[in-house]
Amino acid sequence: MAYLAQTSNFNETLDKSANRPWEMAVEPFRVAPRIYYVGQKWVGAYLIDTEEGLILLDTTVFENVYLLLESIRKLGFDPRDIKHIFLSHGHVDHENGVRPIAEYTHAKIWMSKEDDEFRKILRADGHGEGFKYCPYDVDCYYDYSKPMQFGSVTVQPRLTPGHTPGTVSFFFTMPDENGKLLTAAMHGGVGTISMDDASLDKYNLPHSLRQRFIDDCEEMKKMHIDIALPSHPAHGNLFERIKNAQDAMDYTPMINPDEWGIFLDSRIGFVRDLETGK
Repeated sequence: MAYLAQTSNFNETLDKSANRPWEMAVEPFRVAPRIYYVGQKWVGAYLIDTEEGLILLDTTVFENVYLLLESIRKLGFDPRDIKHIFLSHGHVDHENGVRPIAEYTHAKIWMSKEDDEFRKILRADGHGEGFKYCPYDVDCYYDYSKPMQFGSVTVQPRLTPGHTPGTVSFFFTMPDENGKLLTAAMHGGVGTISMDDASLDKYNLPHSLRQRFIDDCEEMKKMHIDIALPSHPAHGNLFERIKNAQDAMDYTPMINPDEWGIFLDSRIGFVRDLETGK
């Protein structure tokens, strides 16, 4: 496992802002025993270090892949050791860096079958809205019936539609330094902008997707999650939480079993507001 030396500007970097946040680099940091944040200021990406190679969860946008690769190198990892790329859903801010990364690393690209089909609808993934589109082919679809094992890291994908028809959430279980198992979770897509009437109608999607989103969140609230990871850092106050860390490798401020339920409740509230027109 690679470790990043403490940097004096760790917290200062998180305080910076920009009108184009996807161009704003963030110093990488550790969020769980084997998970690292390698995204930028606007959209998240996570690197999972396993005994069977690296897994990259989401890839940010095509234009700023270099920021993601540099973050991985800063942590002491070689991006060419990425064996699998997990995509949470088919929107350009999460998927559009996948082709250059896959070509560089020869990693397998994973996505839900539902979103692999959805993204092929004209501009359903959001490309053409300021970001270059880079076509790619998916290698593998998730099997939700059983967990995947990568060394000591267990990964359980779960289909959680709403934000897109094939949004996938992830649950990572791994031992800490003392052998205690911790579970980190990321909901694959909680933005409500794609769940209003106009957005659903635009792509002929059923309005019932909103209730499915709420029902899934209610079910997932029952799960014990030690560390809640947002797909967009602002959705889960990620940077605010990590500011309490002693250094970039101290993930302990991220451990809060109450955070997951609080996070899901907040997103449920936003979606219910769509139903009532608030």
